[in-house]
Amino acid sequence: MRANSSTGSSVNGTIGRSEFDQRPGKVCEDVVEVRCDRGFVLILVIWLTALLALLAVGFAAAVQSNLRLTSSAIQSAKAEAAADSGIQLAVLSLVSGAAPAARRFAFDGTKVACAIDDQSWLAIKVQDSGGRISLNLANERLLQALFLGLGATLDAASRATDSIIDYRDADSDRRPNGAEKPEYDAAGRPLGPKNGPFDTIEELNQVLGLEPEMVAKMTPFVTVHSQTAGIDPRAVTNELAELLARGVQQLPARSGPGALATDPGALPAEFVIGSPQRVLFVTSESHLKSGAAFVREAVVELQSTRDGVPAVKMWKRGVLPYTGGAHENGDLPPC
Repeated sequence: MRANSSTGSSVNGTIGRSEFDQRPGKVCEDVVEVRCDRGFVLILVIWLTALLALLAVGFAAAVQSNLRLTSSAIQSAKAEAAADSGIQLAVLSLVSGAAPAARRFAFDGTKVACAIDDQSWLAIKVQDSGGRISLNLANERLLQALFLGLGATLDAASRATDSIIDYRDADSDRRPNGAEKPEYDAAGRPLGPKNGPFDTIEELNQVLGLEPEMVAKMTPFVTVHSQTAGIDPRAVTNELAELLARGVQQLPARSGPGALATDPGALPAEFVIGSPQRVLFVTSESHLKSGAAFVREAVVELQSTRDGVPAVKMWKRGVLPYTGGAHENGDLPPC
């Protein structure tokens, strides 16, 4: 009994010591494991929070960008509508039947500004097509004077002039410095010259021998809508008159009436031909207080029908010129 008791006591003591010895280590391991789990969860939460914050910032930036784009589109649409209203305003004024002296818009391209509100304004100009050079009707001297006035040499002006006339005339006879089908074929242009009238100014890019730089220079001064072979002094701009006056001085002198200009800066008399003033260029610039701007260009033919309803022959977006800052429109008349 004593042995058994001793053995039992020994066994029980051994078991007690084992449990006593192992319990603290297990507890420490459990504590460390719990702390590690808590640290991992904390790091995971921090990363998720940072990711959500980053997504929120990106979403907010995208929303702001879309708002700016939408606002810009709205302002651009308003500017376009305002410019279009300027065209309508000019047309209504043109069909009113007012005498030339009482017209709100002169036919010589003079810009007229008017206020939409305190900080928004329109700039409208009207020019008779007779104030520009007709690509289809202008003679050799008028075209040469234009090229010379734009800085071309006499040889270059002759080549460009002959090329334009060969492009538009109906025959296949090559002018001395021009180009017909064989020259176009040799240059890799199998379509050749049109041998018909210009329908658009952009066709100048198809004329063999005309450089893009020269086409860009001459574009503001030529048209396919003029109904005369010359220039109407009532509609010509000072810039074109001076170009032609400078160019004609480099051409061989012409004898006969109208050979000389009345003064060095005036339109040469040999190019003066009156215009019926039926086809007009109308340009409208809009400038809004938001900073948005738009240019509309149109060609309007007056009395194109028996009812006298104007016809729009061209309608396109124009290029906004540099104005040097906002217009001081406090003293502008209302549109």
